[in-house]
Amino acid sequence: MEDSARDDHEPSHHAARGFVGSVLGKIGRRLDSQETLTEGERLVIVNRLFHEGRRLRESRRRFAFMMGLSVAIATFGLLSDSTAVVIGAMLVAPLMGPVLGVAAAIVMGWPKRIVGQGLLVALGSVLAVALAFGIAFVVPWQREPLPGELVARTSPNLLDLGIALAAGAAGAYAQVRRQASDALIGVAVAVALVPPLAVIGVTLQLAEYRLALGALLLFLANVSGIVMAAGLTFLFVGFVPGRRLLTGNNAIASGMRWALAAVLLIVIPMQFGQGNVLAATDPTAEVAAVVETFITERTSAEMVGVSVEVENGVTDVNVVVATSSTAPTVTQLAALLAEQLGTTVQVSLQVVESEVNQATISGG
Repeated sequence: MEDSARDDHEPSHHAARGFVGSVLGKIGRRLDSQETLTEGERLVIVNRLFHEGRRLRESRRRFAFMMGLSVAIATFGLLSDSTAVVIGAMLVAPLMGPVLGVAAAIVMGWPKRIVGQGLLVALGSVLAVALAFGIAFVVPWQREPLPGELVARTSPNLLDLGIALAAGAAGAYAQVRRQASDALIGVAVAVALVPPLAVIGVTLQLAEYRLALGALLLFLANVSGIVMAAGLTFLFVGFVPGRRLLTGNNAIASGMRWALAAVLLIVIPMQFGQGNVLAATDPTAEVAAVVETFITERTSAEMVGVSVEVENGVTDVNVVVATSSTAPTVTQLAALLAEQLGTTVQVSLQVVESEVNQATISGG
């Protein structure tokens, strides 16, 4: 491993200009006067984040193996609608390492390492989507309605980006301050990187491209938020030598600008439509609640089941009720659902007659 301050990844020695360059210069002067890490400590961090030389092949094999396992666990958890299994996939996933590596390479001004870690993230992501696609194609599972764990990752909003920013800062801090290394487990759970990739694969297999787009946006929000926040944290906790910011911060400033631009590009579609990239994709729960309230308040019938399909802008609702008396009026129910959902609704009502048998016997 090359020394973290002297290698072929050394940044340009042209001082950056503008606001970002000015901020980096101020941080550099502060760090130069009170260095918080020795070169040896920095080298340990670099060795943890970047596996190069003789360690490269083994680290890539380990990454591929663990990535495959985490994607498989996440996909099975999504298909079975199991929150616990999905959380298990987050703990196994190795993708956080190279994402933090991208952030560290940016603030150190190492373009080759930025490309290397970025390619690893991209390749791992593509393989994850392909594996999830294959599992969803082969494994039998309940496709209607879609599992809640899957649907929950198709409509990201600005809260998801906020989580990614906080988790990225925590991840970078834990890398520099090993006393906080236990926080990496919480970071892996808080900002799930693999489950959205599994959702992309599953929804592509279903040809649900709008849902796949939402999951892709969530993944990009997570990655860009982690890189931006982790980069800033690496700067402020002293991972970057102060002299590097003072004398050669042009590459670092360019990298931070690109990271900020990526976050802003993600914010635009998230902000569109009151913070959601897509409208609610599965209205089954909302429809079921409206139907149950309607039936309970107006009749003595009992709701047996509700299924919902949305196609070509029409919400097709099938309701099954059991009653021994007057059935609910389907026209009134359709009007209520159309008002609640704000869309065209077609309601089919199936009434199952129920008998009430009663006997009174007096003992002799």
